Amino acid sequence: MSYLDGTVFLDGRFVRADRARVSVFDRGLLYGDGLFETMRAYRGCVFALDEHLSRLRQSADVLGIALPQRDWRGTLVELLRRNGLGAKDAWVRLNLTRGSAAPDILPPDGVLPTVFALVKPVASGFSDVQRVGARVTLLTYSRHGFMPEHKTLNYLPTILGKAAAARRGAYEGLFVRDGRYLMEGTSSSVFLVRGNALQTPPVAGILPGVTRRVIQQLAESEGLRVVEKETPVAALKKADEVFLTSSVAEVVPITRLDDTSIGGGTPGPITLLLQRKYRAFARRAAAADHCRP
Repeated sequence: MSYLDGTVFLDGRFVRADRARVSVFDRGLLYGDGLFETMRAYRGCVFALDEHLSRLRQSADVLGIALPQRDWRGTLVELLRRNGLGAKDAWVRLNLTRGSAAPDILPPDGVLPTVFALVKPVASGFSDVQRVGARVTLLTYSRHGFMPEHKTLNYLPTILGKAAAARRGAYEGLFVRDGRYLMEGTSSSVFLVRGNALQTPPVAGILPGVTRRVIQQLAESEGLRVVEKETPVAALKKADEVFLTSSVAEVVPITRLDDTSIGGGTPGPITLLLQRKYRAFARRAAAADHCRP
């Protein structure tokens, strides 16, 4: 099935994907002047939609872009239904740009924002890495710098990081600040397990992940201690377990750092516990949202 099959939502209308068009003068295209959110839907219901919309609106306020008022829950449910994903797990992306205007760097007043949403089935490969674990590699730079806490359309560090990880045969690349400290994955948050404690880098300088926050809450409800603090790269090799979190991939065990085994090379018990807890929580929360038409 081609990515051009199906339906997208664009500026208030449902449009055939192969007919959806955005202007060459759109500032998202010209300058990366925009934001997006990636979410996961369970059987047609988007999990943690309010949290994702809140993060998007907060970032949009910083950029001075207004997210149009709309029943976004109903819109995304309908978009999933139109794409035959009303009873399946799906990837959902909501994209917001400042809109189309004359190609000047200074944002003009009175520009109508561009908003579009895309959906697709969750890739089957996620279940494999969730079950057996994955390999990561280190990236000798980080997104730390300008607005790393906002999910902007400037995704070049992530693109280059993903490409570098793929060349090394790794599932994910981990950004490293100052050659010493772990920050986050290119599209994930990172957790280390030592004994009954979870450690994760502080939220300052990284994206405040929605899944990251849920995992912290679930871990504490299981009696695990969660600590946010600077995490040296060396701590990876000493950890009992390491795992990544993201909205779409959920909880992914990390069993190798390049050619070095982590935690015996198999997913650890705490990782697997939180993996099960998160999946059950997300499915229950999505189903309780009463989002089906």
